[in-house]
Amino acid sequence: MIGTPFSRLAGGLPRIKRLSHRGSTLKELLGQVAVLATRLFLGAAMLLWTGLAVAVATDAREADLFAALDRYEAGDRRGGLKALSQVIENHPRFLAAYLVNAALLRAGDLDAALLELAPRAAESSALKGPRSEAHARLSYWFDRPPPGHLPDILIEAALDRTMVVGADAARARLYLFEWSGGHWTKRGDWYASIGWGGTGKLREGDGKTPLGVYFVTMQVESRALPEFYGAGSLGLNYPNGWDRRRQRTGYGIWIHGEPWGFTSRAPRWSQGCLVISNPALEILKQAIGEVSVPVIIAERLHWMAPTDHVRHRAEWRARIKRLGGKDAASPGLGIYGYPVRTGKERAMALVEFRTERTNGRRWWQYWRENGDGVWDIAYEAPASFLEIHRKGLPRKMPADAMRRYSP
Repeated sequence: MIGTPFSRLAGGLPRIKRLSHRGSTLKELLGQVAVLATRLFLGAAMLLWTGLAVAVATDAREADLFAALDRYEAGDRRGGLKALSQVIENHPRFLAAYLVNAALLRAGDLDAALLELAPRAAESSALKGPRSEAHARLSYWFDRPPPGHLPDILIEAALDRTMVVGADAARARLYLFEWSGGHWTKRGDWYASIGWGGTGKLREGDGKTPLGVYFVTMQVESRALPEFYGAGSLGLNYPNGWDRRRQRTGYGIWIHGEPWGFTSRAPRWSQGCLVISNPALEILKQAIGEVSVPVIIAERLHWMAPTDHVRHRAEWRARIKRLGGKDAASPGLGIYGYPVRTGKERAMALVEFRTERTNGRRWWQYWRENGDGVWDIAYEAPASFLEIHRKGLPRKMPADAMRRYSP
């Protein structure tokens, strides 16, 4: 249900709606969007979202948008356009729907509409954000992973980890996967923003989101943070052991919500954090629960058909057994693909385990392919979270506003 805090916005909505219906220029529509954005004030908006009780939690607004596009693409153009109008009617704060609708009316074809929405270098920043979000969402409609497919970063999860988060920067998505009974299932799929500088973080202040395997170090409630972070945050252990070994700097990489009342967020928007909607963050926090989970951040996830993914996992289990020594016999071994900068670094993986050698303590190994198909352990160390992983928090905050996780 949409709440009333945005009643000041209502006067501008019919104007935008009329523009989109008569096929006005995208520039004119974006101008109206920019005007509306300046009239927003902070407030809470309750959106219709699906929960974890269904197969995949996602944004109900986007699900409606995609259903309308599916109908249009299937040949029912009139019905698809009518459904798009209904999306705008049902979700009047969903600016991406206005822009997709306007582009489609102007271009008359979904492929051409995607080109129409492509960001333009000479465009003002106020117009770039809404356009780039609409372009990212429509791009994902074209590039959605087939049902049942899984990314190659998912191999095996440790016994005490039932959830894994995966981020796909190129598609502007954040996914939640469940590990149960030796099988992976996608449980969440949300639009996400990364740093304004892109991916492959190397130093503090570069505006980039790191690539690799990280773990949630803390969960901070919204009441302890500035309103900028929306529903709160999940801290990550950047820089991890491999980052520090590679002399990468920076801190304060979180998954967090967006300012209350936002109606548009560009794919490259943050200082380096992963940003999702507030309802999505609430679902994610609930799913994580009491145990830290891996967060795997990739430039682009590579999806595999179910049979290929089973074979991929079997190959990794055999590789660990062959090269891992006694550690490979550890029950509940965790194995995750470790994303790196494409063309600049060798393929990697992170392996975690507990054995007698480590006195029962969790251990992290960073595996790397040496260039000719042979893998070895490039670096290993006890699993640990450092004080730098909690740097950036407010100096004074309620003691019960933060949950700390152990690795």
